[in-house]
Amino acid sequence: MSKRKGGKVCAGIEIGSDMVTMQIAQNQGGSVGVLDSLECFFDLEKEIAHTGRVSQPSMQELCKILGGFKQEMESFGVEQYRLFSTDFLRKAENFGFIVSQLMGRTGMVLEIISDEEEKALLYWQMQKTMASFDRDKGDKYLYTVIGNESLGLALQSGKRQRLRQNLSLTSFDVLQMREEIAAGTEEVVPVMNEYLENALDGLEPNGLRKSVKTLVFADPELEALSGMCGVKIEDHRCIIPAEKLAALGQQLIEMMPESAGKVYGLTIKQERAVYASVLIYEKLAELTGVSTVIGVYGSLMDSLMEQMLLKPERKEYDEYMDESALGCARTLAKRYGCAMEHAEKVCDFAEKLYLKTKRLHPSADDLIYLKLACLLHNVGYFSDIEYHARCSASLIVTFNIPGMTLAERQMIAQIQQHTTSKSIRVQQLRAYFLLADALDLCKKQKLDDISIRLEGGRLTVSTVYDGNLYLEKRAFEKAAALFYEVFGILPVLHVKTALLK
Repeated sequence: MSKRKGGKVCAGIEIGSDMVTMQIAQNQGGSVGVLDSLECFFDLEKEIAHTGRVSQPSMQELCKILGGFKQEMESFGVEQYRLFSTDFLRKAENFGFIVSQLMGRTGMVLEIISDEEEKALLYWQMQKTMASFDRDKGDKYLYTVIGNESLGLALQSGKRQRLRQNLSLTSFDVLQMREEIAAGTEEVVPVMNEYLENALDGLEPNGLRKSVKTLVFADPELEALSGMCGVKIEDHRCIIPAEKLAALGQQLIEMMPESAGKVYGLTIKQERAVYASVLIYEKLAELTGVSTVIGVYGSLMDSLMEQMLLKPERKEYDEYMDESALGCARTLAKRYGCAMEHAEKVCDFAEKLYLKTKRLHPSADDLIYLKLACLLHNVGYFSDIEYHARCSASLIVTFNIPGMTLAERQMIAQIQQHTTSKSIRVQQLRAYFLLADALDLCKKQKLDDISIRLEGGRLTVSTVYDGNLYLEKRAFEKAAALFYEVFGILPVLHVKTALLK
């Protein structure tokens, strides 16, 4: 597609596991128009798996490829680019040297897209594609992404995710096992089936088995997959009856990837990826008992290009991730027996306090972390009531919360736990949490609502209640001390009776 005037031109370059690819695209009237695509076969994953390193000859070849790509970008007048790879490259023992040499030889900075970020972007692509699908309210869909480090599963209901889980299974694992079985036993089919069932055993304890109506997957080779299943792609998705996928899986499992590639006319790039994907999707469909599987086109490259070129795309993505994080937090809190009425009330009060005092932290937008801390602050009660905050902190760090890195989960854990953290950010958010928690100290939701006024050095929280609030007032005064220390603003609780309202 030729370049048009006016729109921003960007490029994405991916150092993939077996291919180096580049896409040059332009914002053309609010949509992404691809101007040029290049790809070069380059099997780094196999080299890293066998030697643990990227050799110097491979580094020189990679720099040569990138040099050619750089010239192509200049010819199109590229204004912004992202050179990226995924976590597989970080496994190389000489990863630091790789980054340094790429910068020194090509002047290009390498960015690593984590396995979690890659899956999150593909979940978002699935959600956008499925948004126009005529589906019943309340249906639960199992979103599936085969990542470089793990198999990502997300229980999607409505506009948000309700549960996230990663299982230790990748395409590379499946291919390695298939090669090993071929060399060591004639009982390929039963052994391979048992291997896949064992790898997907995590479906049961996480409530994902037999609890969904439809399996949805995102795959960059959707066209090849749909053709192999004998279905058409319509509205950027294909609907595959489970029995068709099962028949294809049973046929492929008896072949080696190379043989399957010849039978179905696949390219070298496609044959290994498609072979492993089909076996995983088919076994997932069997174990969940779904009757329908929906495939959508999912590409990390396309997701990143959309975010570079289209500003609304990033905003909508962030909103989806926040909603999904809260949805998963609520599911986890219920699973651990939390008093949800209390958690929701604390979350509501904390949000109102935070938003009404926005001028105290104008450069930060940490509301999502505060809300997650409020929803999850009692998950440790099931383990130890006396030290529940400490137990809650340990659990929060291990939870799979959409969009939350380990560092962010650690921060959420610290917000709800008394720590000696020197982080001003943590202490500010903890100050809000303590005030909100104090307002529902007895977990009886005595207060329907609060009004907030910030004037000078005083924060007045007003509410209406006719009964006994002694314990709540006492807890509020204690919490106010930290708020005053952190912000220099003194919170005061003002209670009116219904007659004086």
